[in-house]
Amino acid sequence: MKSKESENVEEYLEVIYRLVEKGEKPTTTQIAKLLNVSAPSVSEMLKKLGDRGYLNYEPYKGVVLTKKGKKIGKTVLRRHRIIEKFLEKIGLSKNKIHDEACKLEHAVSKELEEVIEKEISSPTYRKGVIALVDLKQGQSAEMVSVDTGQRAKKRLEDLGLTPGASISVVRSAPFGGPIEILIRGSKLAIGRGMARKIYVKVDE
Repeated sequence: MKSKESENVEEYLEVIYRLVEKGEKPTTTQIAKLLNVSAPSVSEMLKKLGDRGYLNYEPYKGVVLTKKGKKIGKTVLRRHRIIEKFLEKIGLSKNKIHDEACKLEHAVSKELEEVIEKEISSPTYRKGVIALVDLKQGQSAEMVSVDTGQRAKKRLEDLGLTPGASISVVRSAPFGGPIEILIRGSKLAIGRGMARKIYVKVDE
């Protein structure tokens, strides 16, 4: 569990890095506004961060992050954005996402961050995207991606299963049998194991 002081350091470096990323020169006034604290408090904290080697700060001349400060600021901001995407995915109200991400970004471990990132990077993260195996007979969809090895992916592409292609399920065989689809004017039988690795976007 991080101390309140450690969280405070991360919060400052994240905000400063966010401003730098936008191409803006961080000032005491900007930082105070974004963190909702007083300008004198910001000045005091910036001096501490400067003493610890996170940044170079001169009153009235702005703030410049050191390599050490940039690394932390970038890491925390990246984690914040990953958490925001995850909270959006699970349906949290949009007006609460940023504040909740601010709290969680200091508590999430590197391991959990990687798990969350993998989850939101999945093709199924996109709205309306499902595995081909979940399409019902008679349903149509648009090809999105294939989550297989390169050899199998190339074979499927040669059969016409490329992003954007229109697919419709002609027949879904019972008892775990193959799924027969119509794609680019041809009928193909896809085994259910492979159909679980093919992602499509259901037509609305």
